[in-house]
Amino acid sequence: MRDLVIKHADLLREPAMPPLLLQLCAHVAGYEITAARWVQGNHDQHLSVVSFPSEELAAYARQGFSVLKKEQARLLGHRRES
Repeated sequence: MRDLVIKHADLLREPAMPPLLLQLCAHVAGYEITAARWVQGNHDQHLSVVSFPSEELAAYARQGFSVLKKEQARLLGHRRES
C-alpha cells in the first residue's frame, strides 16, 4: 500500500500528501523496524509504532471513488436519474 501511494502520488487529487496517507507510510516504516529486529532475533515487539488507519483509509477510498465516478459521469455527459 505504501509503495502504491508513493509511486502514484501524482494521481492524488489533493495538492499535498494527505496526513492519512503519511500515517499509512509511517505505519509501514514502523513495521520495517519491527521486522529488522526479528531478523536480529529480537521478538519482543510485534506491532508497528504507528497504528494502521484502517477505518480512515476505507472512508478515504470510498469518498475518493465516489468523487471520481461523479466526475467521470460529468465528463461523459451522463445525467443523474431521479
